Amino acid sequence: MGTSEIARNIKLLREKVASRCLKNGVGPSGIAIVGITKTFSVAAAMEALKAGLTDLGENKVQEAAAKIPQISPRPVWHLVGHLQMNKAKKAVELFEIIESVDSLELAQTLSNCAGKAGKKMTIFLQVNSSNEPQKSGFDPAEVQEEIGDIMILPHLEISGLMTIGPLTDDMGRIEKSFGLTRMLFEKIKKIAGNGFEKLSMGMSGDYEMALDYGANVLRIGTAIFGVRESRNQEAS
Repeated sequence: MGTSEIARNIKLLREKVASRCLKNGVGPSGIAIVGITKTFSVAAAMEALKAGLTDLGENKVQEAAAKIPQISPRPVWHLVGHLQMNKAKKAVELFEIIESVDSLELAQTLSNCAGKAGKKMTIFLQVNSSNEPQKSGFDPAEVQEEIGDIMILPHLEISGLMTIGPLTDDMGRIEKSFGLTRMLFEKIKKIAGNGFEKLSMGMSGDYEMALDYGANVLRIGTAIFGVRESRNQEAS
């Protein structure tokens, strides 16, 4: 994809986000767009930054480790893919935000790694709101039970929830997934208090619906950078 096309795509995306926010009676300034650069080039990532994005995301620690040092000025880096326990230390080094914390055990490991690195790690808790066995994420009931144990971990800052809507044309299923996550978000916010304010839902195919359900972090790949060669669209 040409560099000017990336800038055009970002402009169009911002216009669509603003239009949807207007329809919903909310201001678009509070919506963070995370450009998902998985499988895309360093040059493409740099173009997105030049066009005004401040946040970029990667799915895999290994790809991020090769790409992140080459990209300047440094954006806020989000890890949005499943994180294996043995890559937690490297993830803490590379990213500002880990959106895909899907178990108490992983949260504990990240807190330990962050403590050793002398930092506080910002995390989102990933919820498997569509109850799909192939997806990572807390069971919606489980996350409420375990939030107390995660909140006391000393080197983590829990900033919100993340979910991946079902990859389907059934809009009802997607709505149910986003609606459940929003409900959980509101419940946990009452427990977690100040600082728990991010709701990461919505990718290239469903971000407008996500906005209808209160998403304020959108993870957008395809709509910015074009179609990936890989058919795995879980980070689009």
